[in-house]
Amino acid sequence: MSKQRASFWIGLFFAALTVIGLLTVPQYGMPVDEPAEQVILLENIKEYAIRFCGEPSEAVRRLDAMGVGRISESIERDHGECAYYLAAPLLLLGDSAPDTLMALWHAYTWLWFMAGVVALYHVARALSFGRPVACATALLLYLSPRFFAEGHYNNKDVVLLSLVLWTLAAGIRFHQAPTVRHAVFFALAGAMAANTKIIGLLPWGLVGLATLARLVATRTLTRRHLWGGLAAIAFTAGFYVLLTPALWADPPGYVRYLVDNATGFSRWTGVVLYRGAYYDPSRGLPLPHSYLPVMILLTVPLATLALAAFGQLNALRLIFRGDERRPLLLAVTALWLIPVLYVVWRQPLMYNGWRHFYFLYAAVAVMGGLGLDTLAGLVRGKPTLQRLGGFALAGMLAFQAVGIAWNHPFQYAYYNPLAGDVSQRYELDYWGVSTLTALRRLCQTEGGTADSPLTVGAPDEMSLLNLRYGYPNLSAAQRAGLKITTDTDAAYLFENTMYARMYDVAVPAGYVPLFSCTSYGHTLCTVYRRQ
Repeated sequence: MSKQRASFWIGLFFAALTVIGLLTVPQYGMPVDEPAEQVILLENIKEYAIRFCGEPSEAVRRLDAMGVGRISESIERDHGECAYYLAAPLLLLGDSAPDTLMALWHAYTWLWFMAGVVALYHVARALSFGRPVACATALLLYLSPRFFAEGHYNNKDVVLLSLVLWTLAAGIRFHQAPTVRHAVFFALAGAMAANTKIIGLLPWGLVGLATLARLVATRTLTRRHLWGGLAAIAFTAGFYVLLTPALWADPPGYVRYLVDNATGFSRWTGVVLYRGAYYDPSRGLPLPHSYLPVMILLTVPLATLALAAFGQLNALRLIFRGDERRPLLLAVTALWLIPVLYVVWRQPLMYNGWRHFYFLYAAVAVMGGLGLDTLAGLVRGKPTLQRLGGFALAGMLAFQAVGIAWNHPFQYAYYNPLAGDVSQRYELDYWGVSTLTALRRLCQTEGGTADSPLTVGAPDEMSLLNLRYGYPNLSAAQRAGLKITTDTDAAYLFENTMYARMYDVAVPAGYVPLFSCTSYGHTLCTVYRRQ
């Protein structure tokens, strides 16, 4: 197949993946932290407006009227929103069309997720994987249930994963030809990842060190390469400063705040359910050393874990044999090894599984691809084994795809069989994403109207909070036919299963289950009707 024709089919493949995700956008609910993320975006926009337009400007007055502060004065200034600057005009919809805003926001987030999927393909190709293996490597991310779901709405951790993959893709191009032109793209990706979270600078630094090590080891370091390296550093610093208005008011203070929160995040208080026990890191009950590696092992499909383990073992073999990809394989290995070892050793505050470390999946997927590529090499020239291997790979990916379709739109609660009895041991719908689906279903089955609205309450404060965040994103007709209440005699009760168990809250007598939202056999939430 010619290169041009192959590029056409590859482009069509990724276009189809993108469209499938966009078509599924409307079914997902809204996590309760999404409005806060949009406020952080507005705070960044206000900082730009003050700096470039002045305090008396119309833009600043409008943001003042909305109660938006400056990002340089916000406790959230340690993580940026540069990936969403282009989406800022969507927020003009505001309260006038919250359901439309949510759908467009999630569609934009999905495009960022797909950018990461495409970047993973380019990383695989740059590591000399064949096109079929590179496509399968991209599917290891796309068909991972949690990432497929959260790729629609997790605008921090999944977007950081995509930016890390973009950094790796651009960094490998720079590694192969460290010129000023390649340095610009590498620098932009690294700066955007670092703006999102400062840990995003890690892959940039690792690829940079890999490039320097290669040039020194092969004695090919030239003045042109030095200029390329200096350009990468200068452009990264410049892009980071431009993309991070929170830095401008007090650069030294900002850096101190950044480091303090990166090594000891302190703004979250609450409990974590892990292996059937409750932990409260903010009150002297830290999570076990095993928390991060175990949560990764329990929430990634087993086949992907097996491929990644096999690929990592082969990566070590190639490193010791002096393979030309050795510097890059060392960088990808360090990308997951350094953070995991740090977390196991220092036990920093974490919650909601490993979402704050989703960027590690970049290394998992690359090593999974290397595992596939190694297996492909072992069966090359053996037609029977090639066919069996192809069928096995297709079956694995099809199994994951069917699971995603069957459990749509609740794939974010996926655990693999190693987890055992999940409902009693681990967290499920931490951010209340199923709430909106439950309210929509209630409206469709019970038929509330503006003249006779359905009254919905909750047995605990967290379930009630989920209701209050889900309700505004119903359609106008559904909002008119539904009323959220704190009354103890509401006609219906909504219960988030995880929080009910976490805080030991029972549904009052006189209510019977109407329906539940389930994912991979686990109950996420239940709506009860008063008898």
